[in-house]
Amino acid sequence: MSASVALKTLLAAATLAALPLAASAAGDAEAPDQNLRIQHHVMSIGKDGVQRESRYADLMFRRAGTVWIERELPPALRADHDHEASEAKVHIGHSHADNTAAPLWLSRDPAGKVLVNMVLRQQRKLIEVDKANYGNVGYGGSWANAYWLVDPASLPRMKSLGTAGKGVQRYELQQGESTLRIEWDTVGRYARRIEQRNEHGTSLNVMTASSIPAPKTLPWKTADSYERGEYSDLLD
Repeated sequence: MSASVALKTLLAAATLAALPLAASAAGDAEAPDQNLRIQHHVMSIGKDGVQRESRYADLMFRRAGTVWIERELPPALRADHDHEASEAKVHIGHSHADNTAAPLWLSRDPAGKVLVNMVLRQQRKLIEVDKANYGNVGYGGSWANAYWLVDPASLPRMKSLGTAGKGVQRYELQQGESTLRIEWDTVGRYARRIEQRNEHGTSLNVMTASSIPAPKTLPWKTADSYERGEYSDLLD
């Protein structure tokens, strides 16, 4: 799945390339539970003058030591993905393979070890993803970026734009021709908005997070009973 690709791309290309991350972000216990809808908007204008845009949304559920990230799909597409999965077509090497709809379940133990699982609901399988294949499922390798949407350790290295108001502190960072702006929710402890644009207006990458109701049952409560497998099981 690639549910967190935009986050990974945005942060890697902007702040994280210039700001060395702490070995770990502030303790998970400092972050309240969150249920978020994360909207992505990416725009670029190529040298051919053609403007290309993409918009999509992910659902993210955060509890201490646990993050669940899932692509939000229209009902028709969800039905199509479920049909393919029920016929065992979720196979990375298969010509019909498409694992973008598969949720990611990330968990972190007290020692700091992160376990990455891709969830195949229709097959009732949990696929453990090894570090070498993180990029293939959309996980950038940073627990802090997945858990807080931006590593809090990077914020003090950015310029504060005024004082916090209405629970939000704004930050800015100039990197060459690019400007990165972050709106940090000081109460909820997550990035409400991350925006990167270049000075020519030919590149824009925006992530916006907003609260949604908590699910009646946290998704990993169901997935924990699934059959276990490894990423290599899906390869040709």
